[in-house]
Amino acid sequence: MKKIVLVSLAFLFVLVGCGQKKETGTATKTEKDTLQSALPVIENAEKNTVVTKTLVLPKSDDGSQQIQTVTYKGKQFLSLTIVQKRPITDELKTFVTEHGVEATQKALIEAEGKDTSIQEARKLPGFTLETKILSETEIQTTTTYDFQVLDIKKASQVEYLKNIGLENLLKNEPSQYVADRLANGATEQ
Repeated sequence: MKKIVLVSLAFLFVLVGCGQKKETGTATKTEKDTLQSALPVIENAEKNTVVTKTLVLPKSDDGSQQIQTVTYKGKQFLSLTIVQKRPITDELKTFVTEHGVEATQKALIEAEGKDTSIQEARKLPGFTLETKILSETEIQTTTTYDFQVLDIKKASQVEYLKNIGLENLLKNEPSQYVADRLANGATEQ
């Protein structure tokens, strides 16, 4: 009788142990299926999400610094804004000292108004350029390219923009463009 009870208990332990393994295997398979079915949704969401990255490039030897704001969706650039702060030239510094920051800003706007290459570029839809005298020692240029509107072929023929390489920029994937800047010392803000 004792042998039958012991054998029955041993048999029950074997059955219980096998039952748990089957449940664990089924749960793992279900979790894997759920994960596999969710991956395309995540990939698709990443392709359709508008991403904006602000990159601060290291200061150059002359004290210039550039901040780039890249906006993209999937593999398509949407816009690029470049803000460059730099020390003003000695000639401009003299003008600021003699006339003040406000008068220098007005003179700069007048000079840009007479520059045919700048005016030709400013006429392009999707391109903006703004120059500001920040102080007696610093000037800032903000350039914006709205790639949803800007005609790249036309922009590449404009004197002011022809050597920038916009067509080559757009051959890159935006995420790679950002990764390249980060690899070259930029920091993400």
